[in-house]
Amino acid sequence: MLLVLTAITLLTLDYRGFGPLETARSSVLSFFAPVGDAASSVFSPIGDTWNGAFASGDLQAENDELRRRIDELEGQVTAMEAAASELEALQKELEIDYTGATELVRAEVVSGALSNFDDSIQINKGSGARIAVGMSVVAGQGLIGSVVSVSENRATIRLVSDRDFTVGVSVAGAPGKGVVQGQGDETTVRASGFGITTDLQPDQILVTSGALRSNFQPGIPVGTITSVTADDTTQQKTADVRLLANMNDLTYVSVLLYIPEDSE
Repeated sequence: MLLVLTAITLLTLDYRGFGPLETARSSVLSFFAPVGDAASSVFSPIGDTWNGAFASGDLQAENDELRRRIDELEGQVTAMEAAASELEALQKELEIDYTGATELVRAEVVSGALSNFDDSIQINKGSGARIAVGMSVVAGQGLIGSVVSVSENRATIRLVSDRDFTVGVSVAGAPGKGVVQGQGDETTVRASGFGITTDLQPDQILVTSGALRSNFQPGIPVGTITSVTADDTTQQKTADVRLLANMNDLTYVSVLLYIPEDSE
């Protein structure tokens, strides 16, 4: 009861602004002020650490989200670059101008050689697109091979680099006929069978000759002569030929729907 009465008395005096009580309260506050400042200094780092811990978590979440967005954008850029490369390859195929009026079927390469001893590729079109065995296949600037097997939606192309690949050729704009054979090299083939009097020179272009019963349409560019060798014993000339088509970058190819007249 004494404590209650004392409390009520103090509250009443404080409310009325009792002078001695105001002085006592100021003294008490002045006495405990250093203690409060010290406590604030002690617990402030703890509060900062506490807030920093939660703030760090928020920053980590924001960083993770930014990284995710960056990865997503980089993926989109890569996809656009791939699409641009495919478009460029397709545009090169659309610019083919050496096939004359022959109808073309454009196809995408879906697989490469099955082994190191197999210079062939597969394309995503076949007999359903009127592709048949023996038809010529070109890419960009020249011949890359011929069709050797066909299914409804697939066709296998033997590349000109294959050692079993042969095609009759002639010098563009000049007399002389020979045969080109693959050497297992993606850049160079060998031309042989030219007569000793044939005027073969470096930088001349060899094209398909379109010999009788050949499935190869005449005039398809094959490659450029880089060197010539004459053999007096056999009375023949041979030449190394650099292929015009880029065999290392076959994305889209074109199949010539050409059938020799004597085959019809």
